[in-house]
Amino acid sequence: MTPDPASLTTVSHPEILVFDTFEDALPFWDSQRLTQDIFLQPEYLKTVEDFPPSGMTFRYAVIRVDGVTRGIVYCQLLAFNGADSIRYHRQSPQPRCFFQTFGQFLKGLVARKVSFRTVVAGNLMLTGHHGYAMDAPRGKETLWLEAALQAVRDRGKSEKDPASITLIKDFEEGTGPDRTTMSRKRYHAFRILPSLIMSLSQEWQDMGDYLNDLTSKYRVRANKARQLFEAKLHRRDFTEEEVRTHAGDLHRLYQRVVDDSGFNVIHLHPKYIAGMAGNLGPRFLLRSYWASDQLVGFISAIVNTNGELEAHFLGYREEWNPPCKLYLNMLLDLVELGIRHRCHRIIFARTADEIKSSVGAVPVDLTCYIRHRSPFSNQFIRPILDYLTPEETPVLRHPFRHDQPEVQRRIPVA
Repeated sequence: MTPDPASLTTVSHPEILVFDTFEDALPFWDSQRLTQDIFLQPEYLKTVEDFPPSGMTFRYAVIRVDGVTRGIVYCQLLAFNGADSIRYHRQSPQPRCFFQTFGQFLKGLVARKVSFRTVVAGNLMLTGHHGYAMDAPRGKETLWLEAALQAVRDRGKSEKDPASITLIKDFEEGTGPDRTTMSRKRYHAFRILPSLIMSLSQEWQDMGDYLNDLTSKYRVRANKARQLFEAKLHRRDFTEEEVRTHAGDLHRLYQRVVDDSGFNVIHLHPKYIAGMAGNLGPRFLLRSYWASDQLVGFISAIVNTNGELEAHFLGYREEWNPPCKLYLNMLLDLVELGIRHRCHRIIFARTADEIKSSVGAVPVDLTCYIRHRSPFSNQFIRPILDYLTPEETPVLRHPFRHDQPEVQRRIPVA
């Protein structure tokens, strides 16, 4: 397929193609050669585009050299509006992302008036680096990335829809753009909350093996949580057909959690979960929780092709959490699913560090980069980021009888 000339931007060498739809980008989107990351593969990206979060649009940049795709960059475009995103009846105990923390910093009358459009190189629906993959010459990756993002921003200007903010997220130590180069390009590096990540021992064949590696205190705690759960609730793994059948109930449960969060940038499409189940097949996992014949909760996860289990969206009725330890059981179930699918680690995402560490997760710092298009406004971002940097040390637990292997760095996608 020949790209629309309006979608073609050339930056001397290499050539940058920018597309508005994944269908147009697909002939050039050589993701299987460039990365193992399922979140940059067609089946996932097409589903997000078909069932996008409210107000989100997309850009797909392809970097080509001598007619060969050498890089792909996935961008989400989203307008942040304080009045729409911040709810004051209840505030989340911990911020979930830069935008949430930014919103809390500007809360009140000011926050309600804050509005800006953002280009995100990465995925606001996930934790971690899922924004690009490249086969770049040594020292060129960061320059190619910025050239692609400039092409995306230029396209927005031509459509009279300029983005104020560019955000590039989330990189573990030793991965991602070169910090010195990013600084020269006027980007600010920052960290807010770490991701909670758990390495899985390859010796664990089932949950019994995992429980045996816990200290007596945490093994008793896990078994007690299971007993409280099983006294009143039961679990069932959904098939694709069951996900479609219960799609409305699943979305309502998800929405209950969102409504209680105090802040939310992402408003999930009602058909997103069913779409993922249909397009990702056995790699999309959904476990449901029932009180008799009433659906009271669910967790979802995605088995990434790089060997990671990515905890995805969940939902539950809060009244069932304290008496049945529902949330703790969800975390334990994610461990069980990770072991079953022979994953090497689980991405639990941010927040709830204490309870996640109690099942074996550890915090891993992630670096992001941000820049305002206006040089004048950009100089004020650093003080805000310094203010937002959390000072409190996470409360962590150490549940294993012996030291577990350090969290392995994720398989690079670039």
